[in-house]
Amino acid sequence: MLPISSSTPARRSDIAALLSARQVSRCVPLLFVLAACSDGGIVEPPASAVRGSPAHAAVVVTPDYSKFDTRSEFATAGVVNQLNGFDEFTGGPVYPQSTPWTTHGVTYTSAPNFVFGPGVGLGVSSNAVSTEFGAPLSGTFASADAVNLFGADMSLIVTAAPVKLVLSTNLRTYTFDNLGIPLADVGRRFFGVALSTPGEYLTGFRFVVGPASTLLLDNVAIGHTGVPNAPPVATAGGSYTGQEGSAVALSLSGSDRDADALTFSWDLGDGTKGSGATPPSSHVYVNDGSYAITLAVSDSRGGVDTARTTAAISNVAPVLAPFSVQAAPLALTAGGVTLSVSATFTDVGVADAHTATLDCGDGAVVPAMAPNGTVDGTCLFTTPGVYIIQLTVRDDGGGSDTRFATGQAVVYDASAGWVTGGGWIASPVGAYAAAPALTGKLTFGFVARYQSSATPGGNAELKLNLGKLSFRSSSLDWLVVTGNTAQLRGRGMMNGGGDYAFEVLAVDDSPGDGARIRIWDRTTGAVVYDNQRGEPLDAGAVTALAGGSIQLHQR
Repeated sequence: MLPISSSTPARRSDIAALLSARQVSRCVPLLFVLAACSDGGIVEPPASAVRGSPAHAAVVVTPDYSKFDTRSEFATAGVVNQLNGFDEFTGGPVYPQSTPWTTHGVTYTSAPNFVFGPGVGLGVSSNAVSTEFGAPLSGTFASADAVNLFGADMSLIVTAAPVKLVLSTNLRTYTFDNLGIPLADVGRRFFGVALSTPGEYLTGFRFVVGPASTLLLDNVAIGHTGVPNAPPVATAGGSYTGQEGSAVALSLSGSDRDADALTFSWDLGDGTKGSGATPPSSHVYVNDGSYAITLAVSDSRGGVDTARTTAAISNVAPVLAPFSVQAAPLALTAGGVTLSVSATFTDVGVADAHTATLDCGDGAVVPAMAPNGTVDGTCLFTTPGVYIIQLTVRDDGGGSDTRFATGQAVVYDASAGWVTGGGWIASPVGAYAAAPALTGKLTFGFVARYQSSATPGGNAELKLNLGKLSFRSSSLDWLVVTGNTAQLRGRGMMNGGGDYAFEVLAVDDSPGDGARIRIWDRTTGAVVYDNQRGEPLDAGAVTALAGGSIQLHQR
């Protein structure tokens, strides 16, 4: 309640004391007559775009205008395009506004502008716009709107006083003296004007009130006579398809036969909502799914239309980055030996959840953690071997990616035994890269065993006589003995130079031994010789010995 009486003029500090608890409603309707703003902020079409039908006799009719004392007669004089009850302000008694302040087609040019709510007291029963005590209440209209209907409910607070209205048009000025406005605790009076001259439209108004009183305007209405509004047409386009994480082009638009300025509001179905003069031309959906799109369009004269469509967004699988495993051989212990595996992945579906599995190459597939674009898992090996590791990551949309590790996991048991071998095999077509058609005898000899260090001792020598291939080892990297098979890897020189790696898969078997021999350039990775070319290293394929033998020795 204002701290003043009906017999005492209000001071500016009295209004200033009310300027607290300002809270503006989040949903400001885009249309102001017969249009509702839904919970999501999307404007829905009104039941009717034109108020009233047959005309009623005006209270006062002149050649230039008709003056109304009741809103029902005023409303039937034309089309009320915008109606402002200031109900968008809730939560407090006073809401100060800047100047100029444009809302619902009216620019209030008073200084200051206030919206009073029922909490002010003094008989104020609903929100209304006013000024300081004794200050004129003025406003203007955009010439582009060419409104020729203007009306409002009016009341006074504090002290009864005469009120004068000066209406300005593009052609002249009209003055209405002593409108007879009651105090708010008694009631309110409606006053409305409809211009009659073709081409004449309202440009502004000015209410003048005595210094001890304040005028309140509520349910301010503006519109047109004799020109029914053609509502706009909303076009949502679609239906649309796309992929998560990528921009989907949208064809959202609106048209208006009257060429009115249009305002759009939209809901793209994933929580993205907005409003403005131009709808979005594209949108990125961060997750797969089906989305309902709603577009509403309104003109400046009460017309509204709504269109709906859908967007079907498909899932995009995650992508694992290349990863490697520990290059150094792992020594087997009594309880087994573990190998940590880690990789990164990306997913354009930033809202996706992910799971992962780790295939350790020994028949065990174990779950792995996959938070925040990183996969982590652990393999436990209890037997010696050379293992190929692979990771798989999956998203919640059914997409997945699998990648093999660069390199092999080598687990050796120094106590498993040692190997010797010597003899020859018939080198097949395609084995020697420098001369793919060449065949002939490949002789070999090797010995390898663990003694006191983590790397085996021994040597290997390979010769392809017809092709002049001669390889001699300079060091051994590892030896893995399992059952009747030994795998040996090391490095050396070919024909007396270069830096080459070799691997021998040797099988001590009955009725015959076999071997696979592979040599490659350590710098380029190019394979120089492979008697089982095209077969994976872990396939176990060997060529039977044509002479000589391979022996696995137990400790």
